[in-house]
Amino acid sequence: MAHLWMQDENGWGARKLDAALYDLAASAIPHAEEAPISSASRKSACLIRADAGGLPAWALIASPDSAVRVNSRALPAGLCVLADRDEIRTGDGVQYFFSTESLATVVAFPGAERPVYCGRCREPIEAGAPAVCCPGCGIWYNQSDEFPCWTYSDKCAFCGHPTALDTGFSWTPED
Repeated sequence: MAHLWMQDENGWGARKLDAALYDLAASAIPHAEEAPISSASRKSACLIRADAGGLPAWALIASPDSAVRVNSRALPAGLCVLADRDEIRTGDGVQYFFSTESLATVVAFPGAERPVYCGRCREPIEAGAPAVCCPGCGIWYNQSDEFPCWTYSDKCAFCGHPTALDTGFSWTPED
């Protein structure tokens, strides 16, 4: 899940982008547990999610007079498809960083058209079973008391991503 890093009096913090539209003209991007910002205010810059082929893509749309910049570049067409670690600076000088990094979390496996096998034990993962999708490579692992496959080793068997469930982000704007 994509995140938007923003700075406040406590430093940099990541906010999940779990809605389809965010208005950067509003006073703050909400935390994940809060409601998404409405698009009713003046739209000097908006983040919009589009799902292309099942993969999320994020675009920044800005009005021509907004002075919004991405990686210090103006948006002459008012549109920019965002990439990991892009810096966004609004016309009033507020700085954000866009990130596509995800954290490993245990979720109910959503199921698939074909069987999906655990990356560690090679057993099929049943729909609804507790599982983790590796943020690095997308391989699914069982993660339960009976099958602690994700946390069995300290790294993903395929890409080396850390498997501790309390591991934070590998990149922050301070880096």
